[in-house]
Amino acid sequence: MKFVSTKIRQTWKRIKDFCVYKVLHADDPPHRLALGIAIGMFVTFMPLIGFQMMLSVFLAWFLRANKLVGVPLVWISNPLTIIPIYYPCYWIGCKFSGMPVASEEWARLKVNWQMLQANPTTTWGAKVEFWWQGFRDIAGPLGLGCIIVGLSVGVVSYYLSLLAIRRYRFQRWGQLMPPSLTPVDSSHSTGGSQGEEQEESATGGNAA
Repeated sequence: MKFVSTKIRQTWKRIKDFCVYKVLHADDPPHRLALGIAIGMFVTFMPLIGFQMMLSVFLAWFLRANKLVGVPLVWISNPLTIIPIYYPCYWIGCKFSGMPVASEEWARLKVNWQMLQANPTTTWGAKVEFWWQGFRDIAGPLGLGCIIVGLSVGVVSYYLSLLAIRRYRFQRWGQLMPPSLTPVDSSHSTGGSQGEEQEESATGGNAA
């Protein structure tokens, strides 16, 4: 129990540090950060195991979003969460395309995947190969469902994160960008010193 409690605290600390320092205090406007989060959540649901990080960075670059905040989010889809994430996407894809749901096929894939995971000699390449071969026959409805779910989650994530980032920054700093990035407006102080010099010269001229 102590080990589990320690792992939970460590995980929570990493999540908190990511949210505060990588998102809320990042050197980017709220829109770019929220768009980066949305891209990360969208890519999480894409059945492209092994290529999700590259896809997230490319889409962030193409859409001019923050490239860093979305990368850790794609780790949500990992060897332990593949079946829980992609089976609902497959089911939705079947419903939209009118195809029958191959529950038996998914049950077989789940058993084989668990056996592959339990083998300590299994490499990353073997996992990717299993993914592509095992899901090749259900790629159509799976891809459709992943796009539908990914877009829905991405849009919701964008607006929720945009609202949260804006609210946090206004409450903390009274502005949308961190104070360290806000240039100091010296026009008032410069204008004031110039006015004082002009006033002194005018006073001196009148006295003469």
